[in-house]
Amino acid sequence: MTVRRTDDIRIGSDSAGLTLAGLMLGLVLSATTAWADNCPVAAEQGRITFPVDRLDSVSRCLVSYVADSPTTSGSVGPVRIPVPQYLYEFLLDHPSLIAALVRKMGMGNYEFADKGPNRFWGNDGDGTQGLLSLLQREGTTRIYHIDGYHEGHVFPMVRAKAVVFLKIAQTASPDGHPAVDTSLIAYTKLNDPVLSGLVWVLRPLVGDAVTRKLTRGFDVTNQLGTAISQNPDRIIQELPTLPSIAPQEQRAFIALLQTLPPANPSGPRLTP
Repeated sequence: MTVRRTDDIRIGSDSAGLTLAGLMLGLVLSATTAWADNCPVAAEQGRITFPVDRLDSVSRCLVSYVADSPTTSGSVGPVRIPVPQYLYEFLLDHPSLIAALVRKMGMGNYEFADKGPNRFWGNDGDGTQGLLSLLQREGTTRIYHIDGYHEGHVFPMVRAKAVVFLKIAQTASPDGHPAVDTSLIAYTKLNDPVLSGLVWVLRPLVGDAVTRKLTRGFDVTNQLGTAISQNPDRIIQELPTLPSIAPQEQRAFIALLQTLPPANPSGPRLTP
């Protein structure tokens, strides 16, 4: 009778297990690659090139679902904001700070709550709420995904997903001070097929309105940047009155504001 060694059995089992694990991993990787291949995203958006090839497979499919067959689409810009690029990017990275300043200045009733890394729940105070996710930040380009809804007078609730491609270009104001030009391309896809069809038919009339509504948060950020450049000292004075902003965030923002030119006496006055 032949007796098999127990270590032979163990080695054989481990080899089979490793082979099976390798096969399963290969199948998962193949499925992931095929899934990404079925989610086409054009690198050129509005004559601007974005590094979409570096999107992960999940983000690529989120973008493709909206941008490949949108209900509406539109572009805004380039819009010039007279602040340095580093200050503008700081604002984009701190939505809660933007919301607090916007409320303080009477520019809107925006609220933002952190929901994890690069994810924020936003409320514009005018019936629109949603989850804003930064899918990619590469150099001077950003890609955002929005999953939200709007409650209005015409329709009780409209749910939609959106994708925003943002490009920041460093430039200079007429006075020679640093500035940025921002351009964005926005795509919206309504979840209701009937309503989506209606909006598609009326797209020449409502397309711009949807884009403006969708990109209102970015527009407010641009307005805030202009107000900051006109009166940075006033902003510094008001920051301690905003308890929702963490002290370390205030210190970092003040350090950036102190690099700007002195306050312009004709700049806008904040409401108390």
